[in-house]
Amino acid sequence: MGDLAGKWVWVWNWRRCDGGDPQRVADRLKATGCRGALVKAFDAGYWFDQGLSFRDICRRLKARGVAVGGWGYLYGEDRAGEAQRAIETAQYGEADLLMLDVESEFKGHPEAAEEIALRIREALGPDYPLYFSSFAIARYHQAFPFEQFRARCTGTAPQVYWNAFRWPLAQALGWTYDDYAAMRMPGGQVFPVGGLYQEGAVRYPTPDEVRAFVREAAERGSPGVSFWSYEHMSEEMWEAVASAPLPFGEGEEMSSTEYATLSQELAAVGARVDRLEAAVASLTGAQPGPAPQPSPPKADTYTVVAGDTLSGIAQKLGLGTWQRLYEANVGVIGGDPNRIYPGQVLVLP
Repeated sequence: MGDLAGKWVWVWNWRRCDGGDPQRVADRLKATGCRGALVKAFDAGYWFDQGLSFRDICRRLKARGVAVGGWGYLYGEDRAGEAQRAIETAQYGEADLLMLDVESEFKGHPEAAEEIALRIREALGPDYPLYFSSFAIARYHQAFPFEQFRARCTGTAPQVYWNAFRWPLAQALGWTYDDYAAMRMPGGQVFPVGGLYQEGAVRYPTPDEVRAFVREAAERGSPGVSFWSYEHMSEEMWEAVASAPLPFGEGEEMSSTEYATLSQELAAVGARVDRLEAAVASLTGAQPGPAPQPSPPKADTYTVVAGDTLSGIAQKLGLGTWQRLYEANVGVIGGDPNRIYPGQVLVLP
């Protein structure tokens, strides 16, 4: 159970997840068809306080038939310390896989990304399942060192919070897969994260959207998906997850490697079909039409320029508090509202 295939749920604060009762957590995950939990283990170079040690949580869930991945938020400041805590999560903590949550702090610091990712990969070996989770719409985050993480990781878990973006689901997923494919990460290496939470101006997605998210991710070649987060999900969201099966028995009958191979083979078949259609069109005198382009967001937007701050933008545009602007764009901005960059496109609440 060492890859990210199937459905997974992120755990941020263990004690807020059914009271930190491992039996109740395991029962809920299994009842909704989820293969595993991604449990926060560390923050920077320090263990994250969950009431129990990460290893204890990991052992208790695994004893109840649930796979466990460990995740931590990295800042790139204490490179050796952050890498070491991630390594210990996998080795001492006995995590089935490791997820690196890496966001705005790494922008403009490819050397930090390279050093941390290399330290972890060398310590865990070439086959340990190592993933990174970051921005979904990569074109808006060109200063982020995607390549350094891609080169060392098994796959990526982009945070496709379409409800926070206020974008249509199809567009948010489409742009995510397009952007990651352009960075040499095909669908078989992409494990999108859906935001099943509401906070401030951000509302829960609809159950139909949750089901469509799982279905469309599978159609694009992703072997697995995950959801943020256990403590935020309403009963309606849990029911939506339960009613959204992934193909191949939630990842048990086909591994992510096998799924990626199949996806590549299907893509090759599709390419041959495209060539045949083009040849037929040339024989009949018809010209194949251009590929449809994704439409821009319908909501009003603002493009960040040098010197902008969220409070300044909010004041200039009469939006009230900057917090509303941040809540509507947390998926674009990342975890630090004080760090926005020229060229980012913000949705106006």
